[in-house]
Amino acid sequence: MTRVADEMPPTAASLAPGRNLTAVFVNPGLPGERFWNMVTATMQAAAQDLNVSLEVVYAERNPILMKRLASAALARATPPDYLVLVNEEQAASDLLPLADGASSHVVMLLNGLTPEEQTTHGVPGSVHPSWIASVIPDNHGAGRRMASELIDAARIYPPGETRHGLALIGDTRTPASIARNAGMLNGFAEHDVVKMTRILEARWNLPDAERLTHHYLQWAERSGLHNTLIWAANDAMAEGAVRAVEASGMQPGKDVLIAGLNWSPEGIAMVMDKRMVMSDGGHFMAGAWAMVMLRDHADDTHWAPRTVHFPMSPIHQGNVDIYGPLLIQPDWETVDFTRFRLQTMEDDYAFDPMAVLEQMKDSPAPLERQD
Repeated sequence: MTRVADEMPPTAASLAPGRNLTAVFVNPGLPGERFWNMVTATMQAAAQDLNVSLEVVYAERNPILMKRLASAALARATPPDYLVLVNEEQAASDLLPLADGASSHVVMLLNGLTPEEQTTHGVPGSVHPSWIASVIPDNHGAGRRMASELIDAARIYPPGETRHGLALIGDTRTPASIARNAGMLNGFAEHDVVKMTRILEARWNLPDAERLTHHYLQWAERSGLHNTLIWAANDAMAEGAVRAVEASGMQPGKDVLIAGLNWSPEGIAMVMDKRMVMSDGGHFMAGAWAMVMLRDHADDTHWAPRTVHFPMSPIHQGNVDIYGPLLIQPDWETVDFTRFRLQTMEDDYAFDPMAVLEQMKDSPAPLERQD
């Protein structure tokens, strides 16, 4: 495919409708990391449905390596039709000018550009003709909802008593984390019965969260603080908090209430056994949504560059019996991701992770599918 910016607008990709597309996803994580495994798995299932040959390369949480991998893909003799990037630690924006000089189109997912970066690079289709779309989950809404559900669950504590909040955040740099943290602060600020006593950066991992929670609980005990609510920015940190609470001789879900995020099998299992109040999530489907969008871009010459914001949803005691088993052992091949394509370019995308779970719930059992 050849695109000359002066002769052919990037919205009119010279790709035969329906033909096989090539895409490279620069996964910012490490092979084997739970969340990034989930992003990749749903992306691969969607790619299969949409006739996309997907290649995944891993940046291993190294922004320099991420730039190197993306640059190498763009410099190939035959570059991929699409490059899928995550703006982890603000490393992706520097790649947009490089993509403009190649024949690849860029889809950004999960972490978009920061407001500061947008002053230079704009939005999809404005400054960089290669940048066709971003797909961003509602992290602010998820963070706020987690705080609200913790407060609702805290009615088990005596009326009128102050609840003490610990927040285990992932970082203060990535746009997704910044939005999630802001939602948490807004959610707790709406209720004067909660006092946020500590906000600690656990760097997204279980061991740091377990250690920090252990020290917090010791401090809370010395200070005479009880009725603790723990907001954890992902399920791995929530699991670390659960382990620290159990090691202290208390019962998570009763003595200490904990909320996480990711819809990970581990997190869902802890919601099922009531050690966690809830796990918000569905954002790992951003990779699948990216496959839908690039397919639509390739097949329709009237594509308009866009940023799509999509909802996240909670798995809690009210719905975990229905959806929990689907997430503990997910079979993404039961989902028909073509259903999420646009019918016309004037439509809006209806990306909803709960719609995916509904498809899985209604799909035939494996033995039935073999008939």
